Amino acid sequence: MARRQGNHSRGFTLIELMIVVAIIGILASVAIPSFTNYQLTSKRAEAFANLASLAKGQKAYFAEFNDFVAVAAEPSGALGAGGAPTTIKRDKTSIDSAFAEVGWVPDGDVFFDYDTATATDPLLGTCTCTDACFTASAYGNLDGDGTLSVLLYTHADAVGGFCETGQAGNHAPPFNSGAYMFDQVARVMAADDF
Repeated sequence: MARRQGNHSRGFTLIELMIVVAIIGILASVAIPSFTNYQLTSKRAEAFANLASLAKGQKAYFAEFNDFVAVAAEPSGALGAGGAPTTIKRDKTSIDSAFAEVGWVPDGDVFFDYDTATATDPLLGTCTCTDACFTASAYGNLDGDGTLSVLLYTHADAVGGFCETGQAGNHAPPFNSGAYMFDQVARVMAADDF
């Protein structure tokens, strides 16, 4: 029996190759924005950790001196003209000196600006509390679009009065289930765009 040899070469047709390229393009169009949001969310985790640590420092200071310390935003890049992008980490040296009285320093360089408003110094915001309250804030423009992400840690006084953050617009602590979110780090959804 003789074998027939054909001129059949194994390979991909142009249509098969175009289908594969189209599928890869669709997957990339879905994956790239998701990956970008994942990166921004992981950068925002810095603010959650630092605000919780700053709040502990403020409460420890209050336990000793019966007062909270107001501190203007440091390193103050995000609050500059037009909300400068904070897409890369910035030196924390100015934060170290600004919050030295409270005894708080961030763990490494930062994406966000940090401040603390108190009843005695509301930092451009308004306070409905009269004594023993503070609001620690973090501001950042992580995606460089000119819109700030704002996170707050609000410690209210005994009757529920609190300070709003006034550095990036007056933001009150967010609501959750009909009540203000006090004594926890909370994201201001009206300001945050990712």
